[in-house]
This record gives sequence, structure tokens and C-alpha cells, in this order.
Amino acid sequence: EESRPTKLLGPVNVVNGRIQISNIPVPAGEWSYVRIYRNLADDENSFHFVDWIDTPSISGGWTDHFTDEEIKNNPTIDLDGPRIGYNTLLVNVLRRDGPNYLHVFQEGTLLFTGRKGGRSLATKQLTITNKTTVQELLTFMEQALGIQRPPGPDSDNPIPSDSVTGESPGASIRNGRIRIVSNTGTANAVSIGLSGIQLAVGGIASTVNLPFFTVQSGKGESAVADFIAYDSLGIPISVRITATLVERTSTTTVYRWYADSPDNQPLNGVNIAVGTGLITFDGEGNFVSATNSTVSIERRDVASRSPLEFNLDFSQLSGLAVQNSTLAVSRQDGSAPGVLTSFIVGEDGRIRGVFSNGVTRDLGQIILARFANPAGLEQRGQNLFAAGVNSGLPVMGRPNEQGLGQIIAGAVELSNTDIGGNLVDLILAATMYRSNTRVISTSQQMLDELLSIHR
Repeated sequence: EESRPTKLLGPVNVVNGRIQISNIPVPAGEWSYVRIYRNLADDENSFHFVDWIDTPSISGGWTDHFTDEEIKNNPTIDLDGPRIGYNTLLVNVLRRDGPNYLHVFQEGTLLFTGRKGGRSLATKQLTITNKTTVQELLTFMEQALGIQRPPGPDSDNPIPSDSVTGESPGASIRNGRIRIVSNTGTANAVSIGLSGIQLAVGGIASTVNLPFFTVQSGKGESAVADFIAYDSLGIPISVRITATLVERTSTTTVYRWYADSPDNQPLNGVNIAVGTGLITFDGEGNFVSATNSTVSIERRDVASRSPLEFNLDFSQLSGLAVQNSTLAVSRQDGSAPGVLTSFIVGEDGRIRGVFSNGVTRDLGQIILARFANPAGLEQRGQNLFAAGVNSGLPVMGRPNEQGLGQIIAGAVELSNTDIGGNLVDLILAATMYRSNTRVISTSQQMLDELLSIHR
């Protein structure tokens, strides 16, 4: 392994047609010897290996005894220096810019925004210290992109490798370059924009000069569905389901579904992958089975119940041949927080509450009671009665059971007064009032006549 090359040495002395170099820089670290490269007379930009000297002999200088013809077929220098490895510290990663070497990372907060299936993913953060390695960066990017490595949670039905290259999905290093392989399917294809990686130092964010290029496009028919789920506190959680075609035989068609959620809060890392499984259809496109239908989302940073787990119902899906595959969520039983807005009483005696979020829930149950001697009930006022000595024991049950009768929702209770008798009493009172009024009027007229006679 070689170190990063030094800057160009010069000027040099030429004695008797030979190049002499002195004051050769002493390499830092435990290096065994120094390799010397020089260019050719007809090619100033190509540096070929010439000779090597032991580290202790550096102080004595070096004289070039070789012609261009002798060295033109020797290996050329690698100006980029040693390749990064999994254990390389991020603060030691350098990028060559002409004759200069620039640090790619420094201590701070890395902001990563990837893309998947042409859609932007949630921005995730990684704190970079002087001990953060390249392997930690790879794991972070892999989790932020929701890439699921084989074999996955079900070893009997492993996650497939790339169908073209045979590589396993995930982030790795190849020839000193970061290589990211997504899961199969066009909707799982990942990409990183030029501004997708930023580094915040002292509250100021700047773009990291670490460009990524697509070397192979995603393959495999895919369909995507986005929906909102709710945790135990009613907090909305975004979930994306991606289904990709993985196998087609003479009798079955098999899709693999992947679930991602940017709201997943695992104990360690930033993984957004929250589930996967296989869906099998028969030769007529009918749903046959699913190896797994559970989505599990960790909720460690909030007071919600963790993990939030719910099942996906694939029974309504079909595997028919269409030009463009589609996937949609038609119903889910979660809900946001709501307040009681009204309630209704059913004929079965159940009191159902209607909430502002559209949810209807049972609030209570009305129980009826029948007595052998209703006349023996004790009146408690305000139309309330209680069991008495002569009423007998109550026979209790729900409406429409044990002959207890039924409840008519919205009906007004039958009056406990004699409306006819009350009307007769009202007519008599009105008649007596009119009669008394006439008696008073007649008496006044008689008095007026008597006064007139006296005059």
C-alpha cells in the first residue's frame, strides 16, 4: 500500500546528465521505503515508477540512473493516493482537486436527503466526530434509503439480489468508491442529487462535494401506495408500500412488498424500512397467500405505544396483466384525535358516539328492567321509580330480550297526564272567567242607572 503522493519536487540538480534529488521529505508513520516516480521527456503528465530507497537512506539523497526507455513501461503513479476502506475515518477522507487534496468531511452534522423511485425521502442526520468511520456512513445512508439486505426477516423467503449483477442490496466500497445497490424494482431505484448531502458546521450548512452517478437503472415492474396510519396517541404516520414483481411461473405470479416510514424511530440508526413479504397470485390473478402482512414501526421518541404494528389486507388485490400496475389503500381503521360531537341510541339499547374525526364508537348500553308488580314501585320524584317491597325482584336484560320490549330511538316519551281531562278543566275555567266578567259588567250598569234617576 502506498501513501498519498507528495507534491512535485523541484527544482532538481542535473549533474553529468543525471538528476540528483536532495532534501527528500521524510514520510510520517511507519513506512518501510519511499517510491520515486518521474515523468517522461515527451509526457509531462504521466509519472512512471523509477526506483525506491529505504527510509533510513533518505537523508543521503537520490540520483536517477534510468533512461526514459527503461521506465516508460513501469507502473504509473496513483495521484489519488490510497483508497478508502470501511475503517477509514471520515475526517481523513480526501478528494484530489488538481495538485491539491481537500477534506470531504469534517466534524459536524451530516444532512442526507436521498431519492427513491423518483420521490424525495425524508432528510436524516448523522453526527460526524473524529471517530466516525466510512462504515458508519454506509450504514447510515443504507438505512436512510430504506434498503433491505438479504435474507431479511424471513430466511425461508429471502430478499432477492440484483437480477443483473447478482450483487446484494446495500452500500459497500468497490475500488475506493461508494457503491449503493437498491432493492429490485423501478420504484425502489435510489439516487442522490448533487445537493443531497450537506454538512452543517456551526449552524451553517454547505453542500458536500461527493457526487453520485447512476450506473444501472432500476428494473422490475412496480407499484406504489402512500397512506397515513395513526399511533396510539393519534399522531399521523406516513407509510409507503412498494410492490415489485419478483417471479412469474406457469401457475403463479409473485410480488414482494416493501414498507417504508420516515417516522420510524428505532433504538439505533435511522432505518426507515418497516416490513416486507411476498404476495402470490394464481393463474387467474386471484390472491392466494402472503408470507407476511405485518408492518412494525418503532415509536421511541414519543409517548406512544411502541412498536406500532398493523396488518395489511392483500385479499382484494389481483395479479392481472395491465399496462401499468397500480396499488391503493382503500380503508384503514386508525384515526386522528377527535371529540364527541353527537350520539345516537339504537333499538338494541347501544349508545353510539359520533366524533369529529368521523369515528363512531359504542359509549354505553341501556339495560331494561321488568317487575312482577309495577304498581308496587316506589316513586322517587322526577319521574324516577325504585324497587319496593311489593314490586318484586327486577328481571333485567337488553331491549328485545326476555320480553322486556324495545327502544325507539328519537321518540318522545308517552305523557303521564290525562290530556282530555286537562282540556275540559281548561274550558270550564275559561267559561267561569267569562261569566264572572259579565256579572261585574251588569252590576256596573245598574249602578249607573240609579245614579241617573237621583239626578
